[in-house]
Amino acid sequence: MALTPDFSININTELELFLNIKGRCFRDDEYQNRWKMVEDTLRKQNLDSLIIYGAERAGTAIPWLTGWPVSAEAALIISLNAEPKLYVQYYNHVPQANNTAFHASVEWAGTNTLHTMLARIAHIKAQKIGVIGRMSMPMTKALEETGCSLSSLDSWYQNIRLIKSTSEINCLRLGAYFSDLAVKSIYQNVTPGMREHDLANLAENSWLHLGGQAHIRYFISTNMDNPDGMVPRQNATGRVISKDDLLVMEISGAFRGYAGQVLRSMSMRQNPASWVSEFHDVADNAFSAIASVLRPGCSMSEILDAASIIEENGFTTCDDLIHGFGGGYLAPILGSNSRPAGPIPDIKLAPNMAIVVQPNITDGSGMRGVQTGALFIITDTGAECLQHAPLGMLTAKSA
Repeated sequence: MALTPDFSININTELELFLNIKGRCFRDDEYQNRWKMVEDTLRKQNLDSLIIYGAERAGTAIPWLTGWPVSAEAALIISLNAEPKLYVQYYNHVPQANNTAFHASVEWAGTNTLHTMLARIAHIKAQKIGVIGRMSMPMTKALEETGCSLSSLDSWYQNIRLIKSTSEINCLRLGAYFSDLAVKSIYQNVTPGMREHDLANLAENSWLHLGGQAHIRYFISTNMDNPDGMVPRQNATGRVISKDDLLVMEISGAFRGYAGQVLRSMSMRQNPASWVSEFHDVADNAFSAIASVLRPGCSMSEILDAASIIEENGFTTCDDLIHGFGGGYLAPILGSNSRPAGPIPDIKLAPNMAIVVQPNITDGSGMRGVQTGALFIITDTGAECLQHAPLGMLTAKSA
């Protein structure tokens, strides 16, 4: 089922379809299945408890199990022999967490979250504890000093997030829809004289009234006749956009933490600079070539072979070529032949993996670049693109 914010139609024609998918995203059995996976893993690994930690809105495992997005700080303590507890900061965050969290009993983490965690560990007599999340060294040291043995389950958690459930895919469809709405809003409304900050405003206001969330919105604007950048910036600037600019964007709107991802390049004038067209032809061809090989069993070497058009035309990349998505920046993470992201991952694609394909075409100067890309779901026979913003080089409506 596709949500299609085609630039020629009004998005309200998609609202009924949007609401239909939104209503089917999560039910209790989705969370119950996740809790069962965790408990089964604790038993298999001979662990009696699990601590999942997150802070400063970072950490995906707590919302994955409870539905509560980490705000200031949260610690979920699970025991095979006791009631699960979710400790949250701050005190005024407790009411909503209590109404939101699935299965776990919610309490304030007190004046010191670590002390509260240690008291709970002592109460349940935990001995062998699994850990997920980035706890500080003082936290880890304090837990070890109680005599407990700690085992990281971070790799296990990352691996189980690679394959998406039907509910997760429905949420990803909404995240993709929001991401496409942002591209449409920028296409329709950007004008010379705006600043990069206005691009972020256009993106977020396209989805906020529908309950969307901002995951990322990266932009770069650069004069096509005197370019000074090759890849979207992580932080928008106050640079004023001109009629001779190229805009390159990477946007991820999200629903319940599940983000789409769309990458596009947009000219502010009708006739882009010749280098922009040249670069984008290679980007489009690389994107199509990679998309054509996506299927269950596809290896990373096959993807690199498909993307070899980049180097054959004398170009390279700055950003990663592909990466897993949906619950984090996941495996497989693959750079290009000329700009590796590390060892080639020993992983093959499988049904219900979420993969972002995002060729970023640059040259040796570091001053010129374009990018295109989209989120895909691997199906039983191939891959489905969840993004429906028009492909190819875009030209702003105001041009």
